[in-house]
Amino acid sequence: MHYGAHRDQYVQFYEPERITARGAVMIIHGGYWREKYTASLGVPLAQDLAARGIPAYNLEYRRGPGSAAKMLADARLALGLVKEEGPITLIGHSAGAQLACVLAAHDQRVSQVISQAGVLDLETAQRLKLSDSAVEEMLGGAPLGACNPVELWPMPARVVIFHGRDDGDVPPRIARIAAQKAAALGQEHSFSLFDGDHYTWIDPHSSQWAACVRALSPLHY
Repeated sequence: MHYGAHRDQYVQFYEPERITARGAVMIIHGGYWREKYTASLGVPLAQDLAARGIPAYNLEYRRGPGSAAKMLADARLALGLVKEEGPITLIGHSAGAQLACVLAAHDQRVSQVISQAGVLDLETAQRLKLSDSAVEEMLGGAPLGACNPVELWPMPARVVIFHGRDDGDVPPRIARIAAQKAAALGQEHSFSLFDGDHYTWIDPHSSQWAACVRALSPLHY
């Protein structure tokens, strides 16, 4: 389903053969906001959710230098295509978790964000120059605060912070800092560290993905 004229303004809908869950889940892929990383990263997760009876949407959005405002605009339009009644959970991997949190802060339809190795503290990520200064590239001069999840808390949606101890792409300290700020700001959240690296979260056969699925139960089942 396209929600705009640009080639990257589309969302893939995976409809279960038999719906057994309430609401829907939207997958938001990562890739440090760069165009070479696409929604194909989220397909296995969306397929797995649909097989479990959960309506799943896999988001593609405009990325690249200076894309901060475009990404949020795209995510808001795509969220408008979700037709199911009930709670909506956003599952964002890496940079996708940043977008998921910003979207949740702007749209009260979102009940929960599950952050898989998320870049939730842009200030720290910028200071560490992660992925060759990807944060500065994405911002393109836009104000950091408007795009920084930890500066948009508290928000109504619950945030589930998952991270791998062996993550070499987004250091676990990002997750720890985000969890500390969530607690200080009164943001409803949970925080768990797992064995594994940055990519185990998007393997539908991993125990890390199984933890993400379990996190859906209180809302969707």
